Amino acid sequence: MAVQTHINVTVDFSKWNGKTYDLRIPNHQSIKYLLKNLIETLKVQNHDGSHYVIKVVNKSLLLTDNDRLIDYEVTDGDILQVL
Repeated sequence: MAVQTHINVTVDFSKWNGKTYDLRIPNHQSIKYLLKNLIETLKVQNHDGSHYVIKVVNKSLLLTDNDRLIDYEVTDGDILQVL
């Protein structure tokens, strides 16, 4: 069976700009690198760049800078709230 390198998730930026996105994202990047890419690609405002934190709502996980989604079994259908 092939290793899954991307996952389909909902990314909730409501704490920043009120928008929620259904996206297919790589699961092997660090949270910091992933959020930097999403912020640039989606043109998200209201981030000072000092911290990168994601809460996996349906799994009660809190992931920061150097954590990777793949290491915490974040999978298709999960909801990622950006704090």
